[in-house]
Amino acid sequence: MPRRERPLETQRSERCLRAAVNDKPDLLNARVAEALGWGKSESIRWLSPVRDDDYAEYYDQEFLNRLGLTQLPTPLASFWPASGPRWDALATTDTGRVLLVEAKAYIEESVDFVSRASNPTSLSRIGESLEKAKNWFRARPEAPWASPFYQTANRLAHLYFLHKENALDAWLLFLYFANAPDVPDPCTVEQWEGAVRLTKKCLGLSEDLSKHHVGDLIWDCAVSELSLDSRS
Repeated sequence: MPRRERPLETQRSERCLRAAVNDKPDLLNARVAEALGWGKSESIRWLSPVRDDDYAEYYDQEFLNRLGLTQLPTPLASFWPASGPRWDALATTDTGRVLLVEAKAYIEESVDFVSRASNPTSLSRIGESLEKAKNWFRARPEAPWASPFYQTANRLAHLYFLHKENALDAWLLFLYFANAPDVPDPCTVEQWEGAVRLTKKCLGLSEDLSKHHVGDLIWDCAVSELSLDSRS
């Protein structure tokens, strides 16, 4: 079933994100609104990972159901095969926006060389959908989206699916935790800034993707107010 309950104790980006969503939602909401260019009055409701839902992680049709998107003109199954992206966080707003979040705590996990799909039909569908999204984002034609930043590319593709193919007010946030305390080689804010620029360059994208409803947020754990108890 495309809903996974997560362990009580966790680490790295999952630990940081869980603390932000459940213990400091006002601080998180303010930073998210600023990163996405939303007004301060935007009310954000976090749907995952939340404490009263066992910090569950959602993917495939279940992530859409969690967002209240049970019936779409273009169904997800026609765009992407089963076992798609696991969303680190999901939210909606009082103005009807839907928000997808991908979180990282160290640079190396941003590199994903290939899809784990093996079925030729699934691989073909993924390739076609990546190409549609790539064209919509006006990425450079020669830029490879299947590797080495496949995970970033498939998150962008799902935003395209919601925003363009289904005409939803959908947004995507890439959340990077700098100086995460339990990462073997923590990344500084400056290192994350460079990594984000490099990733976009490799994907043939412009640095500013705000007009496509994409934002970047770098959260410095060294100076944040997050409580990072492992049971958060």
